[in-house]
Amino acid sequence: MSTVTDVAVPVRFKGGSGHIAGTLTVPPGGARTVQLLVHGYSYDRYYWDFPYQPDTYSYVRAADRAGYATLAIDRLGDGRSTRPAGRRLTWGNAALTVAQVVSALRDGSLGTRFDQVALVGHSFGSVTSYLVAGRHPGVDALVITGAAHRVNMARISQLLLNSPPVGPGPLYTTTRRGWRGFLYHVPNADPAVIALDEQLKQTAGMFEIPSALPYLVNGVSRTTNIPVLTVIGDQDTIFARGWGTPDCSSDAALADFERRFYGPAATVEAMVVPGTGHDINLERTAPDAYRRMTGFLDRHLGR
Repeated sequence: MSTVTDVAVPVRFKGGSGHIAGTLTVPPGGARTVQLLVHGYSYDRYYWDFPYQPDTYSYVRAADRAGYATLAIDRLGDGRSTRPAGRRLTWGNAALTVAQVVSALRDGSLGTRFDQVALVGHSFGSVTSYLVAGRHPGVDALVITGAAHRVNMARISQLLLNSPPVGPGPLYTTTRRGWRGFLYHVPNADPAVIALDEQLKQTAGMFEIPSALPYLVNGVSRTTNIPVLTVIGDQDTIFARGWGTPDCSSDAALADFERRFYGPAATVEAMVVPGTGHDINLERTAPDAYRRMTGFLDRHLGR
């Protein structure tokens, strides 16, 4: 049986200190490679291990079957991780804390020392991963889901306008009640998944997305020279449809678009998931994306 352990990684960030909570899953016999799973806006680690029909909607389970260890974390301000003052929830602090988790996976302070770390992000977690991979030498491969280096700003604005303030303190927000379908291509989603997502949804920092938008122009990925896979649903209205979004007409077109943003030694691949919206893990086509993600890591890192 796989070993499942709850962990808490001590971290420091601009304006404070605390911990990042997560679940470390290690397959029988161990693993050389660990995937660090970084969720998106208004989620926590449940995005990666959804508690409904896990054979379809749990990436943790898919990676475990493929022989990979995973650490699914709650980002700063979410789940069981430290919840600082809302003004501290920024792109920079998100990346700073994730980078410290990368170090903990490499130095063995969580009980196991891993030889290789793949950073796997979704949405804001992917944009956070851009910054971590660009600055942290401990990342060996990057899997980006639900994000790219160009975005539909009108849809991002709509998301922010429909995320009113909510506890646990000032400058924390979450999506408006009954509005979760915005993140899905609804014809490809089980209504029970959307309903449960509404129940489980987490808060986010009001400054998280605005503070991250410089990634669109500041060349954050120019120093990233590792294998990179970008996975986007072709019905994702934030990153695949509308003015300003990348060419998602095919896997090759998306890879060609993204390649220009990375360093010269990066190996850049892409997958456009047909009939799929923004929340790739939570739509019926999730297993197709999982196979491509684990297969990419098989070819470039191994287990």
